Amino acid sequence: MSNYTPVIIIGAGRSGTNMLRDILTSLPEFDTWDCDEINPIWRYGNKNYPTDELPEHLASKRIKKYINKRFLRRYKKSHAPFIVEKTCANSLRLNFVHQVIPDAKFIIINRDGRDVVPSAMKRWNSSFDLKYTLKKLRYVPLQDLFYYVWKFGYNRLKKTVTKEESLSFWGPIYKGIDKDVVNLTLLDLCAQQWMHCAENTIIHRQQIETSKILDVRYEDFVLNPQKNLEEILKFLKVESKGDLQKAVSKVSIKSVGNYKKEFSQEEQVHLNKILKPTLEKLNYSID
Repeated sequence: MSNYTPVIIIGAGRSGTNMLRDILTSLPEFDTWDCDEINPIWRYGNKNYPTDELPEHLASKRIKKYINKRFLRRYKKSHAPFIVEKTCANSLRLNFVHQVIPDAKFIIINRDGRDVVPSAMKRWNSSFDLKYTLKKLRYVPLQDLFYYVWKFGYNRLKKTVTKEESLSFWGPIYKGIDKDVVNLTLLDLCAQQWMHCAENTIIHRQQIETSKILDVRYEDFVLNPQKNLEEILKFLKVESKGDLQKAVSKVSIKSVGNYKKEFSQEEQVHLNKILKPTLEKLNYSID
């Protein structure tokens, strides 16, 4: 039996995954990597696969061993009983992640896709952040380092040289995103990206025991963060020695319903039409 429990936060980009990870890892029982995401570790042995939707059969023994060793290495540095990880692309491949780390506990966080879209659009239009990129590169598998240096550098350099408004790619890479980048508006592209992440998670979670999954609704969490944090700790069967009130002190509800401020009435109607099927599956009401 392992001395630690992997806690995998699953959610589309801009759904509160960072918030949740940072809150948990502010408590003494939790630790994580000191960078935003570790997608290159999850893609070890599969870096050339065209999307982040890695199928289960690609989780070979060698790949499972490597990824689990990286979690173990993290544990040996901190000896925290819970190692937290949140890579948003995992929302496209929850089945693969479960194959790799079957003993993990999964926290699935959902946020109203209409609020995700304007937030994601800002990230697609973000400027180059060298410090952010270097932190990610620290955890790239050594044999893949040149590949990711080229990939990260090309993406940012292309934007600088061509003066394009958007990055070549940002966030989870779903099947068909290459065509959508060319053919869709940025609003529609971000809507599709959120939908693919949410829909894949809905499908893949059916393969996992319900006792290993806790659902968190972003809007509920920010409204009553301490209560929801207590529910997470209860799910993980841990009584934290940390200050829960302090851990959630920076949580705010100000971004809830933000799409109504960011988009025109026409854009809101359009967005509702696109996202309605997925929103309804997640029990969000449609205006």
